[in-house]
Amino acid sequence: MTKTAVLRGLKWAALIAGTLVLGLLAIALLGLAGRYIQVTLFDLDIAPEHLQQKQEYLDALPKAAADAPNFVVIFFDDLGWGDLSSYGNQLIRTPHMDRAAAEGLLMTDFYSASPVCTPSRAALLTGRYPPRTGTDRHVFFPEGSLIALIRRMMGWPNRLPKDEITIAEALRHAGYKTGMVGKWHLGGQEGHKPNDFGFDSWYGVLWSNDMYPLHLYRDGDIFQEDKRPGGWMSGEWDETKPLGPGGIDQTELTQSYTDEAIKFIESSAGKPFFLYLAHTFPHVPHYPSSEHAGTSEGGTYGDVVEDLDRSTGAIMDALDRLGLSDNTVVFITSDNGADYNGSPGGLRGRKQEIYEGGQRVPMIVRWPGQIEAGMRSSMPAMNIDLFPTMMRLSGLPLPADRIIDGVDISEPLRQTDRVIERELFYFPTLRTLPGAIRHNEFKYLYNTGNTGRARGHLSRLDKDGEAHELSARHPGIAERLSTSLDAMRTEIEANPRGWVD
Repeated sequence: MTKTAVLRGLKWAALIAGTLVLGLLAIALLGLAGRYIQVTLFDLDIAPEHLQQKQEYLDALPKAAADAPNFVVIFFDDLGWGDLSSYGNQLIRTPHMDRAAAEGLLMTDFYSASPVCTPSRAALLTGRYPPRTGTDRHVFFPEGSLIALIRRMMGWPNRLPKDEITIAEALRHAGYKTGMVGKWHLGGQEGHKPNDFGFDSWYGVLWSNDMYPLHLYRDGDIFQEDKRPGGWMSGEWDETKPLGPGGIDQTELTQSYTDEAIKFIESSAGKPFFLYLAHTFPHVPHYPSSEHAGTSEGGTYGDVVEDLDRSTGAIMDALDRLGLSDNTVVFITSDNGADYNGSPGGLRGRKQEIYEGGQRVPMIVRWPGQIEAGMRSSMPAMNIDLFPTMMRLSGLPLPADRIIDGVDISEPLRQTDRVIERELFYFPTLRTLPGAIRHNEFKYLYNTGNTGRARGHLSRLDKDGEAHELSARHPGIAERLSTSLDAMRTEIEANPRGWVD
Protein backbone atom coordinates (compact mmCIF):
# COMPACT_ATOMS: atom_id res chain seq x y z
CA MET A 1 0.00 0.00 0.00
CA THR A 2 1.41 3.40 -1.00
CA LYS A 3 1.89 6.31 1.35
CA THR A 4 -0.81 8.21 -0.58
CA ALA A 5 -3.31 5.38 -0.09
CA VAL A 6 -2.53 5.25 3.64
CA LEU A 7 -3.05 9.00 3.97
CA ARG A 8 -6.29 8.75 2.04
CA GLY A 9 -7.46 5.97 4.32
CA LEU A 10 -6.59 7.99 7.42
CA LYS A 11 -8.51 10.98 6.04
CA TRP A 12 -11.60 8.85 5.48
CA ALA A 13 -11.29 7.33 8.94
CA ALA A 14 -10.98 10.79 10.47
CA LEU A 15 -13.97 12.01 8.47
CA ILE A 16 -16.11 9.09 9.59
CA ALA A 17 -15.03 9.48 13.21
CA GLY A 18 -15.73 13.20 13.07
CA THR A 19 -19.16 12.60 11.60
CA LEU A 20 -19.98 10.11 14.35
CA VAL A 21 -18.84 12.54 17.03
CA LEU A 22 -20.89 15.35 15.49
CA GLY A 23 -23.89 13.02 15.23
CA LEU A 24 -23.63 12.05 18.89
CA LEU A 25 -23.22 15.69 19.85
CA ALA A 26 -26.30 16.61 17.78
CA ILE A 27 -28.31 13.88 19.50
CA ALA A 28 -27.18 15.15 22.91
CA LEU A 29 -28.11 18.71 21.96
CA LEU A 30 -31.50 17.53 20.70
CA GLY A 31 -32.05 15.80 24.01
CA LEU A 32 -31.16 18.91 25.95
CA ALA A 33 -33.36 21.03 23.71
CA GLY A 34 -36.21 18.58 24.12
CA ARG A 35 -35.78 18.63 27.88
CA TYR A 36 -35.77 22.44 27.86
CA ILE A 37 -38.93 22.55 25.80
CA GLN A 38 -40.55 19.94 28.04
CA VAL A 39 -39.97 21.80 31.30
CA THR A 40 -40.39 25.37 30.04
CA LEU A 41 -42.19 26.11 26.80
CA PHE A 42 -44.38 23.02 26.93
CA ASP A 43 -45.76 23.96 30.33
CA LEU A 44 -47.15 27.13 28.81
CA ASP A 45 -50.09 25.11 27.47
CA ILE A 46 -51.56 25.19 30.98
CA ALA A 47 -53.49 28.32 31.99
CA PRO A 48 -53.05 28.71 35.78
CA GLU A 49 -56.21 30.76 36.19
CA HIS A 50 -58.28 28.11 34.43
CA LEU A 51 -56.61 25.35 36.40
CA GLN A 52 -57.85 27.17 39.51
CA GLN A 53 -61.29 27.72 38.01
CA LYS A 54 -61.43 24.05 37.10
CA GLN A 55 -60.89 23.05 40.71
CA GLU A 56 -63.43 25.59 41.95
CA TYR A 57 -65.97 24.27 39.45
CA LEU A 58 -65.40 20.64 40.46
CA ASP A 59 -65.58 21.44 44.17
CA ALA A 60 -68.91 23.24 43.68
CA LEU A 61 -70.62 20.42 41.76
CA PRO A 62 -73.70 19.02 43.52
CA LYS A 63 -74.03 15.34 44.30
CA ALA A 64 -75.89 13.31 41.71
CA ALA A 65 -79.24 11.83 42.68
CA ALA A 66 -79.25 8.24 43.87
CA ASP A 67 -81.25 7.22 40.80
CA ALA A 68 -79.04 9.10 38.34
CA PRO A 69 -78.35 6.98 35.24
CA ASN A 70 -75.17 4.98 34.82
CA PHE A 71 -73.08 5.52 31.71
CA VAL A 72 -71.10 2.99 29.68
CA VAL A 73 -69.06 4.23 26.72
CA ILE A 74 -67.71 1.45 24.51
CA PHE A 75 -65.12 3.08 22.30
CA PHE A 76 -63.47 1.16 19.48
CA ASP A 77 -60.20 2.08 17.78
CA ASP A 78 -60.44 2.56 13.97
CA LEU A 79 -63.80 0.80 13.59
CA GLY A 80 -65.24 1.93 10.27
CA TRP A 81 -68.75 3.16 9.55
CA GLY A 82 -69.38 0.05 7.47
CA ASP A 83 -67.76 -2.56 9.72
CA LEU A 84 -70.92 -3.73 11.53
CA SER A 85 -73.63 -5.89 10.00
CA SER A 86 -76.23 -3.42 11.33
CA TYR A 87 -74.52 -0.84 9.10
CA GLY A 88 -74.57 -3.11 6.07
CA ASN A 89 -71.43 -5.26 6.30
CA GLN A 90 -71.96 -8.56 4.45
CA LEU A 91 -68.88 -10.42 5.72
CA ILE A 92 -68.49 -9.52 9.39
CA ARG A 93 -71.16 -10.78 11.78
CA THR A 94 -71.93 -8.54 14.78
CA PRO A 95 -75.14 -9.96 16.29
CA HIS A 96 -74.63 -8.46 19.75
CA MET A 97 -74.19 -4.91 18.51
CA ASP A 98 -77.04 -5.52 16.08
CA ARG A 99 -79.14 -6.48 19.10
CA ALA A 100 -78.15 -3.28 20.88
CA ALA A 101 -79.29 -1.34 17.82
CA ALA A 102 -82.55 -3.31 17.69
CA GLU A 103 -83.17 -2.55 21.37
CA GLY A 104 -82.20 1.12 21.06
CA LEU A 105 -81.08 3.74 18.58
CA LEU A 106 -78.81 3.51 15.53
CA MET A 107 -77.37 6.83 14.34
CA THR A 108 -76.41 7.03 10.67
CA ASP A 109 -74.71 10.45 10.73
CA PHE A 110 -72.55 10.40 13.84
CA TYR A 111 -68.95 11.67 13.77
CA SER A 112 -65.71 11.51 15.65
CA ALA A 113 -64.19 14.95 16.24
CA SER A 114 -61.03 13.98 14.40
CA PRO A 115 -59.86 11.44 11.82
CA VAL A 116 -57.19 10.18 14.27
CA CYS A 117 -57.41 8.93 17.81
CA THR A 118 -55.72 11.30 20.31
CA PRO A 119 -57.79 14.40 19.44
CA SER A 120 -60.93 12.30 19.14
CA ARG A 121 -60.45 10.80 22.61
CA ALA A 122 -59.82 14.21 24.11
CA ALA A 123 -62.97 15.52 22.41
CA LEU A 124 -65.13 12.73 23.79
CA LEU A 125 -63.91 13.23 27.35
CA THR A 126 -64.02 17.06 27.35
CA GLY A 127 -66.75 18.01 24.86
CA ARG A 128 -64.30 20.27 23.01
CA TYR A 129 -62.84 20.44 19.52
CA PRO A 130 -59.18 19.34 19.14
CA PRO A 131 -57.50 22.82 19.27
CA ARG A 132 -59.20 23.53 22.61
CA THR A 133 -57.37 20.62 24.22
CA GLY A 134 -54.02 21.05 22.46
CA THR A 135 -54.46 17.72 20.67
CA ASP A 136 -54.84 19.08 17.14
CA ARG A 137 -51.41 17.99 15.83
CA HIS A 138 -51.90 14.29 15.02
CA VAL A 139 -51.39 11.83 17.92
CA PHE A 140 -49.24 11.59 21.02
CA PHE A 141 -46.26 9.22 21.16
CA PRO A 142 -44.54 7.31 23.98
CA GLU A 143 -42.07 9.24 26.09
CA GLY A 144 -38.53 8.56 24.91
CA SER A 145 -39.51 8.01 21.29
CA LEU A 146 -38.06 10.12 18.51
CA ILE A 147 -41.46 11.51 17.51
CA ALA A 148 -42.23 12.55 21.09
CA LEU A 149 -38.95 14.49 21.08
CA ILE A 150 -39.76 16.07 17.74
CA ARG A 151 -43.20 17.08 19.02
CA ARG A 152 -41.59 18.93 21.91
CA MET A 153 -39.10 20.62 19.62
CA MET A 154 -42.00 21.78 17.44
CA GLY A 155 -43.74 23.15 20.52
CA TRP A 156 -46.56 20.60 20.21
CA PRO A 157 -48.05 19.05 23.37
CA ASN A 158 -47.65 15.36 24.09
CA ARG A 159 -50.10 15.19 26.99
CA LEU A 160 -53.61 16.40 27.81
CA PRO A 161 -53.32 19.73 29.68
CA LYS A 162 -54.25 19.53 33.35
CA ASP A 163 -56.59 22.51 33.05
CA GLU A 164 -58.94 20.45 30.87
CA ILE A 165 -62.04 19.04 32.57
CA THR A 166 -63.02 15.47 31.68
CA ILE A 167 -66.43 13.92 32.12
CA ALA A 168 -64.83 11.45 34.52
CA GLU A 169 -63.66 14.27 36.80
CA ALA A 170 -67.07 15.93 36.82
CA LEU A 171 -68.99 12.72 37.47
CA ARG A 172 -66.54 11.60 40.15
CA HIS A 173 -66.96 14.87 42.04
CA ALA A 174 -70.72 14.39 41.78
CA GLY A 175 -70.49 11.02 43.50
CA TYR A 176 -70.15 8.62 40.57
CA LYS A 177 -67.78 5.68 40.66
CA THR A 178 -65.58 6.04 37.59
CA GLY A 179 -63.56 3.36 35.85
CA MET A 180 -61.56 3.14 32.67
CA VAL A 181 -60.54 -0.03 30.87
CA GLY A 182 -58.36 0.07 27.76
CA LYS A 183 -56.38 2.56 25.72
CA TRP A 184 -55.69 6.09 27.00
CA HIS A 185 -53.48 7.78 24.35
CA LEU A 186 -53.65 11.19 26.01
CA GLY A 187 -50.15 11.28 27.48
CA GLY A 188 -47.79 9.14 29.50
CA GLN A 189 -46.09 11.66 31.78
CA GLU A 190 -46.67 11.56 35.53
CA GLY A 191 -49.77 13.52 36.41
CA HIS A 192 -51.33 13.00 32.99
CA LYS A 193 -52.63 9.44 33.11
CA PRO A 194 -56.24 8.24 33.54
CA ASN A 195 -56.21 8.27 37.33
CA ASP A 196 -55.10 11.91 37.19
CA PHE A 197 -58.16 12.87 35.14
CA GLY A 198 -60.95 11.53 37.29
CA PHE A 199 -60.88 7.75 36.93
CA ASP A 200 -60.99 5.85 40.22
CA SER A 201 -59.53 2.82 38.49
CA TRP A 202 -57.78 2.03 35.23
CA TYR A 203 -56.64 -1.18 33.58
CA GLY A 204 -55.12 -0.86 30.13
CA VAL A 205 -52.42 0.63 27.94
CA LEU A 206 -51.18 4.16 27.35
CA TRP A 207 -50.68 3.95 23.60
CA SER A 208 -51.85 2.40 20.35
CA ASN A 209 -50.88 -1.25 20.00
CA ASP A 210 -48.44 -0.47 17.17
CA MET A 211 -46.34 1.75 19.47
CA TYR A 212 -43.39 0.81 21.68
CA PRO A 213 -43.16 0.18 24.56
CA LEU A 214 -46.68 -1.13 25.18
CA HIS A 215 -46.89 -1.82 28.90
CA LEU A 216 -50.12 -3.02 30.49
CA TYR A 217 -51.06 -0.93 33.53
CA ARG A 218 -53.25 -1.29 36.56
CA ASP A 219 -53.79 2.24 37.78
CA GLY A 220 -50.39 3.95 37.89
CA ASP A 221 -48.30 0.79 38.06
CA ILE A 222 -47.04 -1.42 35.26
CA PHE A 223 -48.98 -4.67 35.53
CA GLN A 224 -47.17 -6.38 32.66
CA GLU A 225 -43.99 -4.90 31.23
CA ASP A 226 -43.19 -4.84 27.53
CA LYS A 227 -39.78 -6.53 27.37
CA ARG A 228 -39.47 -6.70 23.60
CA PRO A 229 -36.24 -5.34 22.14
CA GLY A 230 -36.70 -1.87 20.70
CA GLY A 231 -35.65 1.74 20.68
CA TRP A 232 -36.56 5.26 19.51
CA MET A 233 -37.99 4.14 16.18
CA SER A 234 -39.54 0.84 17.23
CA GLY A 235 -43.11 -0.15 16.53
CA GLU A 236 -45.22 -3.04 15.30
CA TRP A 237 -47.44 -2.23 12.35
CA ASP A 238 -48.17 -5.70 11.00
CA GLU A 239 -49.11 -8.81 12.97
CA THR A 240 -47.26 -10.92 10.39
CA LYS A 241 -44.03 -9.14 11.29
CA PRO A 242 -44.01 -9.02 15.11
CA LEU A 243 -41.44 -6.91 16.91
CA GLY A 244 -40.25 -9.86 18.96
CA PRO A 245 -41.00 -11.91 22.10
CA GLY A 246 -41.54 -10.40 25.51
CA GLY A 247 -44.59 -8.20 24.85
CA ILE A 248 -48.11 -8.47 26.21
CA ASP A 249 -50.27 -11.15 24.59
CA GLN A 250 -52.53 -9.07 22.37
CA THR A 251 -54.65 -12.09 21.46
CA GLU A 252 -55.96 -11.98 25.05
CA LEU A 253 -56.37 -8.20 25.27
CA THR A 254 -60.05 -7.91 24.25
CA GLN A 255 -61.05 -10.65 26.68
CA SER A 256 -59.02 -9.23 29.57
CA TYR A 257 -60.58 -5.79 28.96
CA THR A 258 -64.02 -7.39 28.99
CA ASP A 259 -63.35 -9.24 32.25
CA GLU A 260 -62.09 -6.06 33.92
CA ALA A 261 -65.07 -4.05 32.69
CA ILE A 262 -67.55 -6.60 34.05
CA LYS A 263 -65.73 -6.65 37.39
CA PHE A 264 -66.06 -2.88 37.56
CA ILE A 265 -69.80 -3.04 36.82
CA GLU A 266 -70.32 -5.76 39.42
CA SER A 267 -68.44 -3.76 42.06
CA SER A 268 -70.47 -0.62 41.33
CA ALA A 269 -73.96 -1.93 42.04
CA GLY A 270 -75.89 0.47 44.28
CA LYS A 271 -73.95 3.57 43.20
CA PRO A 272 -74.06 5.57 39.96
CA PHE A 273 -71.11 4.64 37.77
CA PHE A 274 -69.33 5.66 34.57
CA LEU A 275 -67.40 3.01 32.64
CA TYR A 276 -65.17 4.07 29.77
CA LEU A 277 -64.21 0.91 27.86
CA ALA A 278 -61.70 2.07 25.23
CA HIS A 279 -60.76 -0.98 23.19
CA THR A 280 -57.35 -1.35 21.57
CA PHE A 281 -58.81 -2.95 18.43
CA PRO A 282 -59.42 -3.05 15.49
CA HIS A 283 -56.30 -0.84 15.25
CA VAL A 284 -53.28 -2.46 13.60
CA PRO A 285 -51.67 -4.89 14.25
CA HIS A 286 -54.70 -7.20 14.18
CA TYR A 287 -54.64 -9.89 16.86
CA PRO A 288 -57.86 -11.92 17.17
CA SER A 289 -58.38 -14.20 20.12
CA SER A 290 -56.80 -17.63 19.73
CA GLU A 291 -60.21 -19.20 20.32
CA HIS A 292 -61.88 -17.48 17.36
CA ALA A 293 -59.01 -16.81 14.94
CA GLY A 294 -59.84 -17.86 11.40
CA THR A 295 -63.61 -18.07 11.95
CA SER A 296 -64.85 -14.85 10.30
CA GLU A 297 -65.75 -14.48 6.65
CA GLY A 298 -64.15 -11.04 7.00
CA GLY A 299 -60.68 -12.52 7.44
CA THR A 300 -58.32 -11.57 10.28
CA TYR A 301 -59.87 -8.13 10.55
CA GLY A 302 -63.31 -9.73 10.76
CA ASP A 303 -62.05 -12.05 13.52
CA VAL A 304 -60.97 -9.00 15.54
CA VAL A 305 -64.28 -7.15 15.06
CA GLU A 306 -66.30 -10.24 15.93
CA ASP A 307 -64.25 -10.56 19.14
CA LEU A 308 -65.26 -6.98 19.93
CA ASP A 309 -68.88 -7.86 19.24
CA ARG A 310 -68.73 -10.77 21.70
CA SER A 311 -67.20 -8.39 24.25
CA THR A 312 -70.06 -5.94 23.78
CA GLY A 313 -72.56 -8.73 24.22
CA ALA A 314 -70.90 -9.78 27.48
CA ILE A 315 -71.13 -6.20 28.80
CA MET A 316 -74.83 -5.98 27.98
CA ASP A 317 -75.46 -9.42 29.48
CA ALA A 318 -73.77 -8.31 32.71
CA LEU A 319 -75.98 -5.23 32.88
CA ASP A 320 -79.07 -7.40 32.29
CA ARG A 321 -77.99 -9.98 34.87
CA LEU A 322 -77.46 -7.31 37.52
CA GLY A 323 -80.74 -5.55 36.75
CA LEU A 324 -78.94 -2.38 35.66
CA SER A 325 -79.90 -2.09 32.01
CA ASP A 326 -82.97 0.12 32.47
CA ASN A 327 -80.90 2.72 34.31
CA THR A 328 -77.76 2.51 32.16
CA VAL A 329 -77.09 4.46 28.98
CA VAL A 330 -74.73 2.50 26.71
CA PHE A 331 -72.95 4.39 23.91
CA ILE A 332 -71.17 2.25 21.28
CA THR A 333 -68.96 4.15 18.85
CA SER A 334 -65.45 4.56 17.36
CA ASP A 335 -62.63 7.07 17.65
CA ASN A 336 -62.34 7.65 13.89
CA GLY A 337 -63.14 6.10 10.55
CA ALA A 338 -61.82 2.92 8.99
CA ASP A 339 -58.14 2.27 8.46
CA TYR A 340 -56.90 0.44 5.34
CA ASN A 341 -58.44 -2.94 6.26
CA GLY A 342 -61.75 -1.68 7.62
CA SER A 343 -64.87 -0.61 5.75
CA PRO A 344 -66.00 3.02 5.31
CA GLY A 345 -69.28 1.58 4.02
CA GLY A 346 -69.16 3.33 0.66
CA LEU A 347 -68.21 6.71 2.13
CA ARG A 348 -65.37 8.65 0.56
CA GLY A 349 -62.05 8.64 2.45
CA ARG A 350 -60.57 6.81 5.42
CA LYS A 351 -58.74 7.41 8.67
CA GLN A 352 -56.57 10.57 8.68
CA GLU A 353 -58.85 12.30 6.15
CA ILE A 354 -61.70 14.74 6.73
CA TYR A 355 -63.80 13.12 4.05
CA GLU A 356 -66.78 11.26 5.50
CA GLY A 357 -65.01 7.91 5.68
CA GLY A 358 -62.41 9.41 7.98
CA GLN A 359 -64.80 10.78 10.59
CA ARG A 360 -68.28 9.32 10.20
CA VAL A 361 -68.49 6.38 12.59
CA PRO A 362 -71.06 3.96 14.03
CA MET A 363 -73.08 5.11 17.03
CA ILE A 364 -75.53 2.84 18.79
CA VAL A 365 -77.27 4.00 21.98
CA ARG A 366 -79.06 1.52 24.23
CA TRP A 367 -81.23 2.65 27.15
CA PRO A 368 -84.22 0.36 27.66
CA GLY A 369 -87.34 2.15 28.82
CA GLN A 370 -86.01 5.54 27.75
CA ILE A 371 -85.03 4.95 24.11
CA GLU A 372 -87.66 3.20 22.02
CA ALA A 373 -86.46 -0.04 20.48
CA GLY A 374 -85.49 -0.07 16.82
CA MET A 375 -85.11 3.69 16.37
CA ARG A 376 -82.91 5.27 13.69
CA SER A 377 -81.67 8.84 13.45
CA SER A 378 -79.96 10.73 10.65
CA MET A 379 -79.43 13.82 12.80
CA PRO A 380 -75.78 14.92 12.50
CA ALA A 381 -74.02 14.65 15.87
CA MET A 382 -70.45 14.21 17.13
CA ASN A 383 -68.61 12.64 20.05
CA ILE A 384 -68.13 16.11 21.58
CA ASP A 385 -71.85 15.81 22.42
CA LEU A 386 -71.36 13.02 24.96
CA PHE A 387 -69.92 15.35 27.62
CA PRO A 388 -72.87 17.81 27.74
CA THR A 389 -75.37 14.98 27.26
CA MET A 390 -74.10 12.96 30.21
CA MET A 391 -73.86 16.12 32.29
CA ARG A 392 -77.49 16.96 31.53
CA LEU A 393 -78.72 13.45 32.28
CA SER A 394 -76.88 13.45 35.62
CA GLY A 395 -78.24 16.91 36.52
CA LEU A 396 -74.88 18.70 36.50
CA PRO A 397 -74.03 22.18 35.17
CA LEU A 398 -71.39 22.78 32.52
CA PRO A 399 -68.24 24.78 33.31
CA ALA A 400 -68.56 28.48 32.47
CA ASP A 401 -64.92 29.45 31.91
CA ARG A 402 -64.47 27.54 28.63
CA ILE A 403 -66.29 26.86 25.39
CA ILE A 404 -67.99 23.47 25.31
CA ASP A 405 -68.40 22.76 21.61
CA GLY A 406 -70.72 19.79 22.06
CA VAL A 407 -74.46 20.09 22.62
CA ASP A 408 -76.89 18.14 24.77
CA ILE A 409 -78.58 15.55 22.57
CA SER A 410 -80.44 13.74 25.36
CA GLU A 411 -83.86 14.67 23.96
CA PRO A 412 -83.16 13.65 20.33
CA LEU A 413 -81.85 10.31 21.65
CA ARG A 414 -85.24 9.62 23.19
CA GLN A 415 -87.40 11.42 20.62
CA THR A 416 -85.87 11.18 17.18
CA ASP A 417 -88.29 13.77 15.78
CA ARG A 418 -86.60 16.34 18.06
CA VAL A 419 -83.77 17.33 15.71
CA ILE A 420 -81.08 19.83 16.71
CA GLU A 421 -79.89 22.01 13.83
CA ARG A 422 -76.25 23.01 14.15
CA GLU A 423 -72.99 23.30 12.28
CA LEU A 424 -70.32 20.64 12.73
CA PHE A 425 -66.64 21.27 11.98
CA TYR A 426 -63.99 18.84 10.75
CA PHE A 427 -60.35 19.28 11.79
CA PRO A 428 -57.52 17.96 9.56
CA THR A 429 -54.94 15.67 11.08
CA LEU A 430 -51.98 18.06 11.24
CA ARG A 431 -53.68 21.45 11.31
CA THR A 432 -55.20 23.60 14.00
CA LEU A 433 -57.89 25.22 11.88
CA PRO A 434 -61.04 23.44 10.67
CA GLY A 435 -61.03 22.26 7.07
CA ALA A 436 -64.70 21.48 6.52
CA ILE A 437 -68.19 22.23 7.83
CA ARG A 438 -71.48 20.35 7.74
CA HIS A 439 -74.99 21.80 8.12
CA ASN A 440 -78.00 19.58 7.54
CA GLU A 441 -77.34 17.59 4.35
CA PHE A 442 -74.63 19.88 2.98
CA LYS A 443 -70.89 19.73 3.59
CA TYR A 444 -68.33 22.29 2.47
CA LEU A 445 -64.61 21.51 2.25
CA TYR A 446 -62.36 24.56 2.54
CA ASN A 447 -59.82 23.42 -0.05
CA THR A 448 -59.71 20.03 -1.71
CA GLY A 449 -56.15 20.64 -2.91
CA ASN A 450 -56.09 17.53 -5.08
CA THR A 451 -57.04 18.98 -8.46
CA GLY A 452 -54.25 21.50 -8.90
CA ARG A 453 -56.75 24.21 -8.05
CA ALA A 454 -57.22 25.73 -4.62
CA ARG A 455 -61.00 25.75 -4.38
CA GLY A 456 -63.78 24.72 -2.06
CA HIS A 457 -66.05 21.72 -2.54
CA LEU A 458 -69.76 21.61 -1.71
CA SER A 459 -71.37 18.18 -1.34
CA ARG A 460 -74.88 16.97 -0.65
CA LEU A 461 -74.42 14.05 1.70
CA ASP A 462 -77.96 12.69 1.53
CA LYS A 463 -77.67 12.06 -2.22
CA ASP A 464 -73.98 11.77 -3.05
CA GLY A 465 -70.73 10.47 -1.56
CA GLU A 466 -68.77 13.73 -1.81
CA ALA A 467 -68.12 13.06 -5.50
CA HIS A 468 -69.71 16.07 -7.20
CA GLU A 469 -68.89 19.72 -6.52
CA LEU A 470 -72.22 21.58 -6.24
CA SER A 471 -71.29 25.20 -5.53
CA ALA A 472 -72.55 26.35 -8.93
CA ARG A 473 -75.87 24.57 -8.27
CA HIS A 474 -76.26 25.96 -4.73
CA PRO A 475 -74.22 29.19 -4.62
CA GLY A 476 -76.06 30.63 -1.63
CA ILE A 477 -75.43 27.55 0.51
CA ALA A 478 -71.78 27.40 -0.56
CA GLU A 479 -71.28 31.05 0.37
CA ARG A 480 -73.03 30.69 3.72
CA LEU A 481 -71.06 27.62 4.74
CA SER A 482 -67.80 29.14 3.51
CA THR A 483 -68.52 32.24 5.61
CA SER A 484 -69.29 30.14 8.70
CA LEU A 485 -66.12 28.10 8.19
CA ASP A 486 -64.04 31.27 7.85
CA ALA A 487 -65.62 32.66 11.03
CA MET A 488 -64.72 29.52 12.97
CA ARG A 489 -61.18 29.58 11.61
CA THR A 490 -60.85 33.20 12.74
CA GLU A 491 -62.22 32.34 16.18
CA ILE A 492 -59.83 29.42 16.61
CA GLU A 493 -56.87 31.56 15.53
CA ALA A 494 -57.79 34.23 18.09
CA ASN A 495 -58.66 31.85 20.95
CA PRO A 496 -57.47 28.30 20.22
CA ARG A 497 -58.04 26.99 23.74
CA GLY A 498 -61.57 28.41 23.81
CA TRP A 499 -61.38 30.28 27.10
CA VAL A 500 -64.31 32.49 28.12
CA ASP A 501 -63.32 35.78 29.77
